[in-house]
Amino acid sequence: MDANIPNEPGSWDLDFSYAYLERLYAKLRRFRLCTIGDAESVVADVENPTAFIRHDVDVSLRRAIELARKEVQWGARSTYHVMIDSPFYDVRSTESATILREMASLGHEVGLHYDVMARGMGSAEPALRAEDIGKACDTFAELLGTPVRSVSFHLPLQELLRGPLHVAGRVSGYAEDLFRWYISDSRARWREGEPLESLTKPRSHLLQILVHPLWWGEENQRPELRLRDLVAELAKERGEPYEAVRARMTPHILYRAANL
Repeated sequence: MDANIPNEPGSWDLDFSYAYLERLYAKLRRFRLCTIGDAESVVADVENPTAFIRHDVDVSLRRAIELARKEVQWGARSTYHVMIDSPFYDVRSTESATILREMASLGHEVGLHYDVMARGMGSAEPALRAEDIGKACDTFAELLGTPVRSVSFHLPLQELLRGPLHVAGRVSGYAEDLFRWYISDSRARWREGEPLESLTKPRSHLLQILVHPLWWGEENQRPELRLRDLVAELAKERGEPYEAVRARMTPHILYRAANL
């Protein structure tokens, strides 16, 4: 999830159905689709337009695997960046392990979604933070049983945006090379406008598109209603009051609606 994205009045948020997302993916067929971990081998190839589909799994692995299965039907593979310290799912649980194995078996890349603040690295020196990113990647790799090749940042600090291609030896989803043409549904709003139209205005031979699984479903639903349903689902599952889960959710994803 991006922290430094303005909530612009002209942003687009009219359709969050899988049918719309399938149309969007169909437009990506003119690109060579690669995972974030493969970026190093393609960034210099200006002759072949390349797209990277990235998913930050902020809240629900169940929603993520649902989308991962859809992507296989749509002929796409993508990168799922997963948190090891999410307040809403336990990456070490048996259910999570099953989901992550399936995700990898479908051909998707599983990388790390690193939460700078949750790990107490907000004010750390860059070298110390890079060391902790490496440790977190190693921890996740042990759980996955495969190397972690890429990382993205949850609510990233400004200094982590448009940085070098590698951080702690892994490809950064926020690298300058991968940020020249970047569109995202962060906070349930495409800040550059309707994304199908955005794809007609290339700014680079490399496109990165960030799609958060929690906003999408079989039917179009207003984001605040979809999030309200998810909060209710989590509250029931955890045996917690709805208000307690909602209070943790909105700052975690910086969602703009107050009436959840």
